[in-house]
Amino acid sequence: MKLLKTKFGLLLIASLSIYSCSQKKWSEEDKKEFIIGCLNANQSRFSEAIAEDMCNCMLNKMIEKHPNIAESKKMKPEEIKEIAVSCLLTDDNSNDNLVVHKTKKGKVEFLLDNWTDEKQDLFDLQCTDGEAYMSVFVLESIDLKTGTTKKEVLNMYIKDIMSRRENVKMEVDVYTQKYDEQTMYQAIYTADLKTNKNLYSFNVIDFGEDTDTFVFVLFSAIPSYGFQNMQNWNDILKTAKVNK
Repeated sequence: MKLLKTKFGLLLIASLSIYSCSQKKWSEEDKKEFIIGCLNANQSRFSEAIAEDMCNCMLNKMIEKHPNIAESKKMKPEEIKEIAVSCLLTDDNSNDNLVVHKTKKGKVEFLLDNWTDEKQDLFDLQCTDGEAYMSVFVLESIDLKTGTTKKEVLNMYIKDIMSRRENVKMEVDVYTQKYDEQTMYQAIYTADLKTNKNLYSFNVIDFGEDTDTFVFVLFSAIPSYGFQNMQNWNDILKTAKVNK
């Protein structure tokens, strides 16, 4: 049984909003509407398969705890969080290989499926799925020069790494995505390293005002594998969590 750290509490809150304050018990139609509302609230934060598993888990646990729909609407945020977290403990075969991987000193963690840690000293965390590499540096805003933005940090890493590659091509210029309290800056390049052409997904994750910690994450693989798995890589980025 693995502890899965993701953010599905918002899905549960949004799904509860579709109900009236009736006193009836859950009907099949109610359950169906809950799942639809939950999946719609996902808004591409996570893959459809992961979202569907979590929404079904939350529905079952909520019905078990609150058989009456009206009572479920009165749930406090603490109860909602409890249900969401409990759904992260699963024996489901589809999630059997999902494992929390922590950076050195345990400062930041990610949820990875079928990735293994590489033994190395350069990065705070490096993992591979056999076809791609994920390399992580943990950074602190306090160490930056005054006025330096996270986007500028990303561009510094891009410039440094690409300066040691040939035939560099920018596939996607730096753009910003927001997920809950996280802000992610991402850019995608292809370049040659010796005789091999690789795709590089450059990412900086800003965890918000509650922490000075942020991370640089680099995914690398051959271009065909990289483009095919870009959504999976983005799903991994969304699971990043700072341990305070």
